[in-house]
Amino acid sequence: MLQTIGGARSGDRRGCPSGWTSAAGPTAEASPTWIRLLVVGLGCVLAAACTGTDGQETTATSRASAAPTQRDYWPTAGWRTAAPDEQGMDPAVLDDLDTIVPDSYPQVRSVLVVRHGYLVYERYWQGATAGDGQSSFSVTKSFLSALVGIALGDGHLRSLDQTVEELLAPHLPPDADPRLRRVTVAQLLAMTSGLAGDDSSLGGDDRIWDRMLQRRDWVRHILGRRPETTPGESFAYSGANSHLLSAMVADTTGQSTLAYARAKLFGPLGIGTDNALEQVLRRWPPTPAQVAAYERAPVAWPRDPQGYHLGDSLLRLPARDLAKLG
Repeated sequence: MLQTIGGARSGDRRGCPSGWTSAAGPTAEASPTWIRLLVVGLGCVLAAACTGTDGQETTATSRASAAPTQRDYWPTAGWRTAAPDEQGMDPAVLDDLDTIVPDSYPQVRSVLVVRHGYLVYERYWQGATAGDGQSSFSVTKSFLSALVGIALGDGHLRSLDQTVEELLAPHLPPDADPRLRRVTVAQLLAMTSGLAGDDSSLGGDDRIWDRMLQRRDWVRHILGRRPETTPGESFAYSGANSHLLSAMVADTTGQSTLAYARAKLFGPLGIGTDNALEQVLRRWPPTPAQVAAYERAPVAWPRDPQGYHLGDSLLRLPARDLAKLG
């Protein structure tokens, strides 16, 4: 598994919302093309690392497809390390990353490679260290969707077919669109709620998200919007969907999204969050002091003005902890 932590895409409002600048400076921004090249480039390097000099795979991929890989530990207490060749990888190819990444991808702060459950490569740049927090940006959505699944398994949610009206009734404005009232948890997860996209790098309109940031009640503002398309019919990348899911997790479990994550996801995975920074963003943009405190924190998860943790972005964790979800 490859874990890369880099800057936000310049157009990804979920990655670095207006007013929330990165301590890394101007180089913290990257274009969608840059992101694609990073993933493809490093993916090719790692494919080469798993291949012998004769072009034949040196791993047990074919055997793994016939029988599940047996794990001798889980990294709850921390990752075990191993030499790359012990896990079927070419160390020379991985060593090339030491120069390829800083020379060709200067925005990247860390690269972790996990093979068969062992950390075989770990490097940091731009002054980052293993203990530093890394802003996960839209990977926050993956943590949130995992929490929705756990809440379903725990019985806090009865079904993915439960609706916005059923789960968020206290937040609905009187004139809420009937179509939005019937939107389901499954449609929010799949981003087929009918809400317009709010990320310009993926065909949406950044101004939609910016308007929400100026409101005192983000959840109620989202629920007061009119769907652009019929729910369930088409996909649009919208952070608003994920923020509604965070509110659902909190309301149905009776605790904050972070508290539920500590008990049910972070704790079992060994992700330490006892000293997490939880800033309430009552104004936008955040104050310089808030931004500085966030950038210093190893673990942080901002809240909206009502206290709901952001469902779409800005969960901050060390790279080794992010790798555990991967």
